Amino acid sequence: MFAMQPGAKQPVLYPNQYTWLIFFSALDVMLTWVVLWRGGYEANTLAAPVIQRFGLPGLVSFKFALVLLVIVICELVGRRNPIAGRRLAVAGIALTCIPVAISFLLLHV
Repeated sequence: MFAMQPGAKQPVLYPNQYTWLIFFSALDVMLTWVVLWRGGYEANTLAAPVIQRFGLPGLVSFKFALVLLVIVICELVGRRNPIAGRRLAVAGIALTCIPVAISFLLLHV
């Protein structure tokens, strides 16, 4: 798509991993809202009060604040240890997939 200039620094260390993290986080928000709409409840004890007080906008803000935190941590760690930073990013993706999978199961039972 866009070619990097020779010697130019990449804006972020793990853009592919961050794309997947954002994708699964957005999917988590959407599926959580569907589960709640169908009568389910939020099992995350940190997110539940946010949802009760602020609704969907609060849920979106909360989730993407967490995504931003994960990206910042991966960038900080990755600049010191690239392998550890990548592993953190992949772990973040894996952890985000868990509630997505649970939501799919709840919606198809």
